[in-house]
Amino acid sequence: MFVVTIRFIIGRLVNRLITLLMLVLFSFLVFELIPQSLGFKLGFFFVGITQLNPKTAQAQLAAVDAAEQAYGLNAPIPIRIAKFLYNLFTLHFGMSPTYKEPVLTVISQYLPNTLVLVTVSLVTTSVISIVLGVVAAKSFLKSRWKVGDKVASLTSIGAYFIPAFWLGIIMYVVLAAQLHWFPINLFFALRGGGLHNYTGVEYYLRYLWAASLPIILLTIVGFGHRQQLIRNNIIEEYNSAGYVMYARARGLDENSVFYRHAFRNALLPWVTQVGLDVAFLIYGVFFVETIFQFPGLGIVTTEAATSFDIPLLIGSTFLFSVYILVVLFALDFVYALFDPRVRLGE
Repeated sequence: MFVVTIRFIIGRLVNRLITLLMLVLFSFLVFELIPQSLGFKLGFFFVGITQLNPKTAQAQLAAVDAAEQAYGLNAPIPIRIAKFLYNLFTLHFGMSPTYKEPVLTVISQYLPNTLVLVTVSLVTTSVISIVLGVVAAKSFLKSRWKVGDKVASLTSIGAYFIPAFWLGIIMYVVLAAQLHWFPINLFFALRGGGLHNYTGVEYYLRYLWAASLPIILLTIVGFGHRQQLIRNNIIEEYNSAGYVMYARARGLDENSVFYRHAFRNALLPWVTQVGLDVAFLIYGVFFVETIFQFPGLGIVTTEAATSFDIPLLIGSTFLFSVYILVVLFALDFVYALFDPRVRLGE
């Protein structure tokens, strides 16, 4: 079993690394080859120049030439690809023309805020979807009036179809701006509008206070689909799966049949869906950070896109890709935990 486990780990790791390599090559295509093929001079984007100023044109062109030399933008494509890969995997993203700082410095300042929102909301949506899915399935299978199923299903369907951007604005205006149950932004929570300098435990409590509202929004709009998925799969497995019938024939009690067989196997497509939802969660955090003024990498990436800050776009895209693949790598082990055939390569 130990040898099989090592083989499984190596296989999944190689698979994810190949995926990351393909994403990096796609980034090279999008950020360098395509603009260059359309006639754009890449050096202008790498130094943040959108048009030449007649008074400083000579200095601007010198900066563009220096950027092209530093990033190797005029080298043959194979050399450029090799340099692009080396820079990304060694975290040498270059300078951000928007922030006038190394891209890695900018990312290190804002990435933790985004990771808090994404990771915590991923956990909360997963827990809520499982709990409500089990409640709904058990109510459908065991209850005469199926009240639990109706309430849980209506809740999840309603949450799924609520326009997220509209709900976010309503939550911000009512709960933060009017009722003051939550801070209007992260700076106000941590600095009291510049009047305080919270430290220690109070600092972290106020940070969590500011993060709560965006996490609540991401949780509301994110759990519904997975809740319905696991509810429907449990019911299908419980009523028609052959191994469930065999378990009953062996004399197992209904709770064992439900949790050890129907529920466990219903988790497999749910785990797959979690992996798909991670990418949508990453993109969802962009507008959530903007609505609640919670400065994270989503806001930074949006600003980089509007100002053509290519080094920052490349760095943030790479790190978002790494995060998604790390989550998928972890989900590979969760999937294998519930389905031994995955570990055996069947």
